[in-house]
Amino acid sequence: MEIAVERVFTKEIVKRAVNLFHVTVEDKPLGDFENYIFKAKGDCGEDYVLRLTHSSHRSKKEVEAELDFLRYVAENGAKVAGPLYSTSRNLVEEIVAEDGTFFFASLFTYAKGEQVKGEESPYWGDAYFEAWGKAIGQLHRLTMNYPKTNHRDTWEEDESGIVNELEDDQVKKIAAVLMDEIKALPVERETFGLMHGDIHPGNFHYDGKELTIFDFDDAAYNYFIHDLAMVLYYSVLFTPWTAEEKTEFARKQLQVLRKGYEYEHRLADSWYESLPLFLRLRDVGLYGTLQKKFKGKDMPDNFRKLSEELYERIISKEAIVNI
Repeated sequence: MEIAVERVFTKEIVKRAVNLFHVTVEDKPLGDFENYIFKAKGDCGEDYVLRLTHSSHRSKKEVEAELDFLRYVAENGAKVAGPLYSTSRNLVEEIVAEDGTFFFASLFTYAKGEQVKGEESPYWGDAYFEAWGKAIGQLHRLTMNYPKTNHRDTWEEDESGIVNELEDDQVKKIAAVLMDEIKALPVERETFGLMHGDIHPGNFHYDGKELTIFDFDDAAYNYFIHDLAMVLYYSVLFTPWTAEEKTEFARKQLQVLRKGYEYEHRLADSWYESLPLFLRLRDVGLYGTLQKKFKGKDMPDNFRKLSEELYERIISKEAIVNI
């Protein structure tokens, strides 16, 4: 979390959020990278997730738009951790911080199943990859009928916000050319729409049969192929494999992923040819996010190593896998 946000995030903020949603929370957050995430419990011991979003990250209308989309897909059969109302019957509650900025509190159901942590998980394999593809395809099928909102960004607005803050001119230039290539792709109802945008294993649980997806904070208007690119990207990002091993795995994974996806929705073969563009764009986005999050702070060794790997690929204009 940025230093300015850490300064105004107090126990009083958490206390007020807890009271608004009538839950209790654990002292330590589950996460604090872009939002403060707490495991919460209701009166009868049921599990929830309480999220606090600072106004420097999202506006209230943006959070409301995210939760409305989440509510819509949940009501239409998607397996997601849906939003819940506060005691005042609001999906989003506004809490004023001591400096006049805001935290927006929201509560979600707790996703059944567990996080699949790569090869070490007994679930890692074709059945899991197929379910992953099916869940993504279902969201894409549903979003085609969702009314347009002006309160969620396009992929271009999101990425431009990151790229504009980059201090490395060479990375900036490469990113600009890459974005122009993506902007040249056709925008059609069957291939472009409001979507999750970040369906990696840290944002869903799996119970051996199906995924339950959560954290729609990055929901934006994007090309559907982007969501499939993210699966390939995050499946190999933290592995110790060689570039050749990553590519071999990704090619096999894509076959199974696509099979699951096409139970729900279909993309023309030509879209799969654009995967390298979206894999490269993810490198740029992740690199820029790391630079922003650790500005003015010491970057931990694992993040520093990752940042160096991202930079090397960006400069060489290579994707994480040759797909």
